Amino acid sequence: MKSDAMNIYTKDGVTYLRYKIFDRFDFVNHAVSTRHGGVSQKEHLKSLNLGFKTDDDPKNVVENYRRFCKAADFDVERLVFAKQTHSANVRLVTEDDIGKGIFRDRDYTDVDAHITNTPGIGLVIHTADCVPIAYLDPVNKAIGNAHCGWRGTYDNLAEKTLDEMNKRFGTRPEDVICSIGPAICKNCYEVSEELYIQFMDKFGFEDAIFIKDSKHYLDLMLINKHILENAGVNKIALSDLCTCCNSEDFYSHRGLGPGRGLISSIISMV
Repeated sequence: MKSDAMNIYTKDGVTYLRYKIFDRFDFVNHAVSTRHGGVSQKEHLKSLNLGFKTDDDPKNVVENYRRFCKAADFDVERLVFAKQTHSANVRLVTEDDIGKGIFRDRDYTDVDAHITNTPGIGLVIHTADCVPIAYLDPVNKAIGNAHCGWRGTYDNLAEKTLDEMNKRFGTRPEDVICSIGPAICKNCYEVSEELYIQFMDKFGFEDAIFIKDSKHYLDLMLINKHILENAGVNKIALSDLCTCCNSEDFYSHRGLGPGRGLISSIISMV
């Protein structure tokens, strides 16, 4: 596994990645997990499965979070999970939400993106081919994290998260730094003709919505990059790692099937 956009670290047996675009900001921490360094044993869950909605012992998942957070310098006690349903809903996270999704029940649903300006809260997104997008507003000291599958991408969740940060924190797109992925790449994400037509009719991004050898494909990472660019964001890091091509390092729904585990992307301010 090699990346030009991300640094790859291994600490205490846990392998994770950080985007280089965030390196110069000392008040933000961001990391993407891999499959390596956990305690999960089942074949498609080995070993750092971070999904509770999998066929795994919840105790394993909690231990995996403890190991990932210790390696990547997050406080596991201060994580907040989204409630992902492939919606286009964005939720403001506060101190009252700390621990929800891992140590406390969530009192919300249909949340595929969340934002905060509270230091010390780790915003958690889960993926296994879908597109994670992390947001940093260094001017107003605010962050966001969004889970964009094809539904969230089609419904402009990437831009809606930005809009909600503007509404809550005064975030301006030109100030925002974003990272996109790792996720499934354009060559692995074949879709139906119907879905291809829907995306082409709505977006028209011919470099990201295309036909090859009579098959239809979407480049979800690039589509989301274009959505953000059109919204005014010009500092964007795009992952060069495909979760499906690298299913030995990442969980991939297309590559491993429905029994697979989940990776997590976490961002927090310190």
